[in-house]
Parts: sequence; structure tokens; C-alpha cells
Amino acid sequence: MTEKAQQELSEKLDIRREALIRLLKDPNEEVRQMAASALERLDGMNNLPKIMERYKNGDKQTRLKAIYALGKLGGEEALPVLIHALENEEEDIRASALRVLGELKEPVSLPALILKLNDESVTIQTMTAEALGNFRHPNLAGHLIPLLKRGNKYLLIAVLESLGKLNAVSALEEIVKLLEHSEPEVRKTAAKVLGQLQTRE
Repeated sequence: MTEKAQQELSEKLDIRREALIRLLKDPNEEVRQMAASALERLDGMNNLPKIMERYKNGDKQTRLKAIYALGKLGGEEALPVLIHALENEEEDIRASALRVLGELKEPVSLPALILKLNDESVTIQTMTAEALGNFRHPNLAGHLIPLLKRGNKYLLIAVLESLGKLNAVSALEEIVKLLEHSEPEVRKTAAKVLGQLQTRE
């Protein structure tokens, strides 16, 4: 983050902070509580440049902690670093970024996540399939269905679970085929998903 960008972020935070501090005197208790909660989050945002610096220059453990800290903060300011982390050569870092982005469910991260379905690591492919199910976006089924032809049982189970969450009726034929898979866990998950699918998408 450039010095100018940091300054702009700081100014925006100050404006929001002042407005929320005024709201702490609101006559309504629930409004005051919400203002206090929002202030707490903004205080975390003040640490954003430091967290980004730790990710950029830290060792592996420091980077992992930074990723989870960014996940707690959420918001569009944290997304560029998390999306960038998906390309890290360390599988642990890619996996952590995937987990966090899957929890945040920000649509802007979808294109980067979809690319990870073809990561060299089957673990990353599996975690990506799981993360995509959290978005509940029906068009994602088209990216997941081809993965049902891959051999890894954990990947198949993750894809099936996400197709169930997405109510991917378009995957019906492929799911039925997996009822004859050699792995009992795959057959069991396929049966469960077939029971979940609604007749209309």
C-alpha cells in the first residue's frame, strides 16, 4: 500500500470514527451498542497497514497470522492481499487465504477462487470446491461439475457437498453416476446430495 493510499484510508477511518463516536450518545440503547461494535471494528482497521506490512515482509508464520487477521477485519481493503496470497508458492498460505475468502464470501474474489480449481495441489482444489459452496451462486455449478471426473475421493466429496449447497440440479446425471463409485464415502455423499436437491434451481 502506497503512502498516499494509507493516508486516504486513514482519513476515511477518521471520518467514520468521529460519526460513530457521536452516535454513542444516541438515546436508543441498540443504536449505541451498534456504534460501539462498529468502532471496535474500525480500530482494527487502523491496524490494516501494519497487518499488510507483516504479510509482505514476514516469515511464513507471520504471514499466516496476517491472513487470519485480515479475515477478521474483512472488508474490501483486505481483499487484495488475500487474493494475492492465493498465488503464494507455499501451500499453507494459499490454503489459509482460501479458507478466509470462503468465509468472507465476497463476490469480487470469485474469479481468483475459480482459478484455484486447477491448482497443482489436490488439497487446494478440494478447499476451493468447499469455499465455492459458501457463495450459493448457481452459476458456480458449471465450474464444479467437471471436477466430478477427477479421481481423488476427498475432492469428489467436497464438490458433491458444494453442489448440494448450490442446488445444482444440472449436475444430477453426474451425481447419479457416483452412486456406483468404489469409495463408500463418495457413494454416501452422492446419495445425501441427491436427497437435498430441489426440483427447481
